[in-house]
Amino acid sequence: MHKRRRRPATGFFCLILFSLLISALLISLAGKKDPPKPIVYSSHPENDASPGVSSGATAAEHSPGTTPTAPVASHSPDELPEQPRKLYDRIPEARDFALGCLDPHDEPKPEDIDLSDLDLTSVPDLHQWDERWGYAKYAGNFFGLSGCGPTCLSMAAMYLTGDRSLNPLYVARYAEENGYSYDGKGTAWALFTDGASGLGLRSRELPLVQSMIDLSLDRGGLVALVLGPGDFTDSGHFILIVGRTDAGYIIRDPNCPQNTAQTWTYSRLQPQIHDLWSLDKL
Repeated sequence: MHKRRRRPATGFFCLILFSLLISALLISLAGKKDPPKPIVYSSHPENDASPGVSSGATAAEHSPGTTPTAPVASHSPDELPEQPRKLYDRIPEARDFALGCLDPHDEPKPEDIDLSDLDLTSVPDLHQWDERWGYAKYAGNFFGLSGCGPTCLSMAAMYLTGDRSLNPLYVARYAEENGYSYDGKGTAWALFTDGASGLGLRSRELPLVQSMIDLSLDRGGLVALVLGPGDFTDSGHFILIVGRTDAGYIIRDPNCPQNTAQTWTYSRLQPQIHDLWSLDKL
């Protein structure tokens, strides 16, 4: 008769010990809380810019649900990223705006902009970096840095139609809603062709011929130009031709008052022109 051999209990005790260790670990983890996430304030605006845009976003982030409006501190031009710094260096009238790019701002609304006193007996001289609309976001940047197209078309539309509600920010939102703007790239040329009719304007692409520009102006219209690198821009820029004299063309440059103050000959403008359109009232 054989006796039953008793199995060793070592495995059973190891299993109990392992279960106790797991239970202790779970209890320990349950008692811990995640550390609070800090609110980060960046001193480098380019870190907050939209993809493809080198600068222009506000310097300070804020916690969700808040909209800070007051400047956090005075700033030095040395703090500015590339685009606002170029504006600061080139255009004295825009220096306050450029420094303000380092502060948080409320997003303005087109309907809150009052231009009821704007003189429309001549084509208004408006600037994209005007603080009434310059800090709005447009095409992945501040409107003051990317809004030359809507500002030009706004000046033309208000003058030709008499409708002061067609302010630069109104035209910018119209461009966005209808697919005429692209983040990091700016304004599509189609805003000055297909898009113009939605603002009460008739648009016609012109050949690059001086007599055609003169004919459009003599009939009471305006001529919009898109320019490449040269006197006005390092990349691309829109301006308006609003009249002519024996000395040259009278223009509205939405970025540079010094350019607007000059007259420009056809021979000076012609090599810089990429396309052009006559604008008239429908």
